Amino acid sequence: MRDSPYVTIEGIRDLIGGEKPDTSLAGIVLTGLSIVIMPWLARVKRKAGQEMNSRLVVADAAETKLCAWLSVSTFAGLLAFAFFGWTWLDPVAGFVIAAFAIMEGKEAWEGELVCDDGCNDDKRAATSTTTSCSDGCN
Repeated sequence: MRDSPYVTIEGIRDLIGGEKPDTSLAGIVLTGLSIVIMPWLARVKRKAGQEMNSRLVVADAAETKLCAWLSVSTFAGLLAFAFFGWTWLDPVAGFVIAAFAIMEGKEAWEGELVCDDGCNDDKRAATSTTTSCSDGCN
């Protein structure tokens, strides 16, 4: 979330200046691999966080999910520039990612990224000695 203003400002600068992204076959291949690996890693982290009752690991899984979307955005921008010469797609994709990061950050700030998706303020108020989350959720 904190990088969203930077990504937005850089995207505007790149659109106005017609900045061209750097492309290489290695970059395209590595970015393509991360599109496969990052979503899998995010699911594994989320599951592990839930099993360990760790909000921190669950939040890290959300960050990894954001990295997966960054990979998709980067991959699309690289391919569009390599095949069509579209310089505008890279910053526009950055705007979408910035918006997604803001939404994820807002969810994390509001406590929506928790161990148990069913945990809400009502359940916190009625906590018992047996909890399934380290934050006091039942």
